[in-house]
Amino acid sequence: MKIKINQNELNKSISVVQKAVSSRTPLPILSGILIEAKDNMLILTATDLDLGIKTYSPCEIEEEGSIVVQSKLIGDFVRKLPSNSYVYISTTENKSMEIKCLNSEINILGNSSDEYPDNTFENEGNSFEIKSESLKNLIRYTYFAASQENLKPIFTGCLIEIKNNLCTFVALDGYRMAVKKEKIEFNGEVSIVVPSKTLLEILRIIEEDEGEIKITVSESHISFKLENTIIISNLLDGKFMDYEGIIKSNFVTVVKADPSDIRDSVERASLLARDDKNNLVVLDIKEQSMQINSASEYGNVEENVPVEKEGEDLKMGFNSKYLLDFLRVIGNEKIELNLVGKNSPCFINEEGKQDYIYMVLPVRIS
Repeated sequence: MKIKINQNELNKSISVVQKAVSSRTPLPILSGILIEAKDNMLILTATDLDLGIKTYSPCEIEEEGSIVVQSKLIGDFVRKLPSNSYVYISTTENKSMEIKCLNSEINILGNSSDEYPDNTFENEGNSFEIKSESLKNLIRYTYFAASQENLKPIFTGCLIEIKNNLCTFVALDGYRMAVKKEKIEFNGEVSIVVPSKTLLEILRIIEEDEGEIKITVSESHISFKLENTIIISNLLDGKFMDYEGIIKSNFVTVVKADPSDIRDSVERASLLARDDKNNLVVLDIKEQSMQINSASEYGNVEENVPVEKEGEDLKMGFNSKYLLDFLRVIGNEKIELNLVGKNSPCFINEEGKQDYIYMVLPVRIS
């Protein structure tokens, strides 16, 4: 292999595929990146056997070839090269890679590309396109509510459901739930569960993308095709919870407020709440005011937020982290806290909108 490529292009491609490199793997070769040069493209591939990423970058090829090299080493070296400079890469018969750039040079021992898993990126099934902005919203507003524990693996993923040209993402962990809907142009029906880790990496990759993304769903995999990158992931097996049955409408209290007021107050109150195993903050709703309290052996915090309230006065405790996860992704539109009772779930949404619902369970307070 002998190629010439722009440092910016190479650095960006390595950063993208590194998201699929596992730091803990029984197969040492999976800590590396498969690098292939052919058809005037440098093709980088990484996989942890659950998530795979392949990206293409234009380059000048003098000699085609392939090699697997240690991901962290090549990533760290290329990232520290001068921006927008040209990088010259060549490989030798003894499976080492030489990288030269201006006055810098490194030799990295590699492995034969024949040893790398033959991970196919061809995924056949139902395909549809979605706007990048819609996919970003679906992921951003839900992924954080998925479970971080593997006791019930199905809840470490997000449910993706498509019916009647409406795409719904649902994530829950037993303490809170996030449901986000976006309109798409697809008449078929889909119901799958995708690991939240996969969705988070996709969100990071498409952060600056503004185009259409092609999604293909098969019985066991989901793939996302961008302009020059393909991401493929295993699906999770199992039955997801009936999320629609969780959503209630028999509210005894409805509170409307500015989300920034609540966010700032909860952030300050949470400074003391960290000492409590439930990160407890107490919302005391009376008349047109919501008092936010927290206390620990080091002191107490009291915040007062103006609100519009309809219904009963209520005093409820919540995990401050769960409230802040929602408040940090929501926009600046006024929000509604819809309360069923002091020991029942709280449903939060933007005023007058039902395309995003966040449910959080209260913490019992004495």
